[in-house]
Order: sequence, then structure tokens, then C-alpha cells
Amino acid sequence: MNSTSGASVADIREHAAALSAGLKTLHTNIFRCPTGELGEFLSELAELRALAGAASVIVTADAETRGVVEASQSASTRGWIAEHGWHSRREATTIAKAAHILRRPELAEIADSIRTADLDLPTAVVVQGEYDKLAPELLPGAHPIVLKQLVNHGAEHGPRGVRELRQWIIAHHSKPDEFADFQDRCRRHISLSSPTETSTGLHEYRLVVDNEGLSILEAAIQTLAAPRPDAETKERDNRPADRRRGEALIEALRRSVLAQGQGVTAAPTATLNVTMNLDDLQQRTGAGTCTGTIADGTLLAPDTVRKLACDATIIPLVLGADGAVLDCGKEQRLFTLAQKRVLWARDRHCTFPGCDIPAQWCDAHHLVHWVDGGPTDLDNAALLCPAHHTIVHRDELSGEGTAGQVIWDRRPGSYRPTRRPDPPCESAASEFRPPAPRSVPTPLRT
Repeated sequence: MNSTSGASVADIREHAAALSAGLKTLHTNIFRCPTGELGEFLSELAELRALAGAASVIVTADAETRGVVEASQSASTRGWIAEHGWHSRREATTIAKAAHILRRPELAEIADSIRTADLDLPTAVVVQGEYDKLAPELLPGAHPIVLKQLVNHGAEHGPRGVRELRQWIIAHHSKPDEFADFQDRCRRHISLSSPTETSTGLHEYRLVVDNEGLSILEAAIQTLAAPRPDAETKERDNRPADRRRGEALIEALRRSVLAQGQGVTAAPTATLNVTMNLDDLQQRTGAGTCTGTIADGTLLAPDTVRKLACDATIIPLVLGADGAVLDCGKEQRLFTLAQKRVLWARDRHCTFPGCDIPAQWCDAHHLVHWVDGGPTDLDNAALLCPAHHTIVHRDELSGEGTAGQVIWDRRPGSYRPTRRPDPPCESAASEFRPPAPRSVPTPLRT
């Protein structure tokens, strides 16, 4: 640093030495600080600590550039840092990784935030890691936008917020169908372990679900898991949250089993709210956002939203360009129990070629999708098991009802709706603004 751009390195080192000496005696002088200034003093020390961390990265990067690290007897940059006073292995590793960021021109946005201490070092390293994972799948021209969003989001929400942004970026800035493919890959990892007896009379399961499974599960147990005061004594419900959730899941499954044993589908006890932009829903871009449960902010691919709209207690909130609700998706779009019974008798099982999943385990699918204006009547209906229902929407397959049978065109992309839906009517809830998914920003179009 030359004299025209600020203090010289010698001056900075002299001030740092004086400051270090003063801080070593702070415990004997802190009583001199006015009571009302203690919080301000702490903030000043926090800024000083952040700037010291940034300075250590700058020094390390320069040592690498000059070949000092390579010429040393340290086996790595981390070792060189540790050798010069950074005793924490984790801190030394973070500084070394941050120093590498400063040497990559394409990461200038992160480097500038490190130098000014606007981004703490652990978050900067996470931003770099997430960006490197996402970069190969981004649309042309999206890279600087995504990098800036990651940096800004990291400065406000830290490493966890940066990681939460991953799916949102894939949905809004990646190559076509990448988000749907990503969720399809996640679906392959869904699992439920066999029970393990943890103690006499108690059994433990391990459940892994994807975004769709998370949103459906939380919608199913939300009401049942709420605290319930004693009906007679009015005493509060003292059950821990995890117990309430476990009992709610068992109760939801119990109701489903009882209903299926009586030859009917289970009556809906909860709804899943999903917000999605009208253009994205029609063009199969972007993502839908779950609201109203513990899964608030979970993203769903457009084809997943279309599938759920066929035969699930889902309330799609279709949004206009300004975020106003255009159509609240009334549940009249769902097939009635009487219609389903006719379908059970007509189709007998899943209509997809080669599948014999029983009728009562299947969804009622709109051959012309409901979101594309397809009517909820038997001529536009077909039974599909959950797996093939997902495949039909994912691969955009078309089906045609002929003489009481459904013929499927299994060529990917064969679905071509004959008409688009009527323009949504303005809803009474037009002033509603859904909450942003967790802390996710508004998408910037590339």
C-alpha cells in the first residue's frame, strides 16, 4: 500500500501493535468505559475483528502470489497460516480458502466483499462453494446475477441462507428443465427404514423425503399436530412438539386406512397452499412455493404443481406479474367421490401400459390438465398410480380416452393442450401478497 492510497504498511503494523498492547490491558481499564457506551464499544471491536480477518486473507493471498508460502517449509497454505499464530485449524483453513478466492478474477464480487469485511470469511467460502456447484447449470448471462445474489444474501443471512438459495437459483436461473430434473433425482432418494426397537415397546424409523413429500406430509399433519387443550379441564397441552407431530402422523395414517377399508378415499383434513406465477405455471418455468405450514418456502417444480392440481387437496394461488392473486383455485376442480367410483369401475387399475396398481390406490388425472382449461369430467379423466402420475407430468405425455379405454402416447413431449385456460377472474383476495420463501429474493430475469 503506497502513501497516496492511505496509511503505509509500516504505519498499519505500528497501529496494530499499539492496539494489541492496549487490548491486553483492557481487563484492568474496562471500568473506565461509561456504562452507556459498552454496547457501542463491543460493536467497534466486532468491526475490528472482521477487518482483521479480512486483512489476514489479503496478506495470505499476497504471500501465495509472491511465492512465500511455496518457499516455506509448510506443507500447505493452511500450515503456513497456522505457523504464524493462527492456532485454530478451522480458522486457518477458512483463511486459506478465502485467500484462493482473491486470486480468481471471476469471483471479484466475493473478493471485494471480503476486502471490505461486508462478508464474513465462513460465509464467503460457502458462497464460493455454492457458486462453483451451480455455475455449470446456469443460463448464459446469469452468472454475474447469481453471484451477486449469493453475496448479498450471504451478507444478510449467513451460510445457511446461502445454502437455502440453491434450489431457488436452479428454479429461476438454470437451464430448461434442470429444476424438474433436480427434483426427480431427489425423488430417487426417498426412503423409509424398517423399524428399530429402541427400548421395550418403542420403535424408531428413519424417513427421507423430497420437497413434494415434505409439503404433503406437513399439510397432512399440521392441524392434527396443533396443541389441544383438555376438553374438560381446559388445561394446556403439555406434550412436546415432536410427540404431537408423531401422534399426528399416526392419526393421519389411521384415518386413511379406515377410509380405504370402507371403499372410499380419506376425507381431506388439511390443505396445501402453493403460490405460483401464472406465466410460469403455463410455460413450466420457475417454481411454485408452499405456504402456510412448517414447510413454508419449499419449492415445487411446475410439473409437480400440475400433478397435485389433478387430485389433491391443494389450493393453488395463481399470481399475476405484480404478485396479486388472480385465481384462488377453488376445489371444484377435484373429481367427486361419485366420479371416482365410476373411474374405479371403468379403468379398474392404473391406465399406464403394463401397470396393475389397484384403482383405489390411484389418482384421478385430467387428460387435458386442469391448469390448461381441462374440464373435471369423466371423458377427461384417467386413473394413474402416484409413480406414473409423476412420470406423465414430468415427460409431458398425452392420453386419449377411446371407447372406455385410455391410450397413452409415451413419446416425451407428446402432450399438447388444445386450449389454454380462460383468463383468471380477479379474486376478492387481490391485495394478498404471499410471504417470500424463507428469505429468498425476487428473481431477476436474465
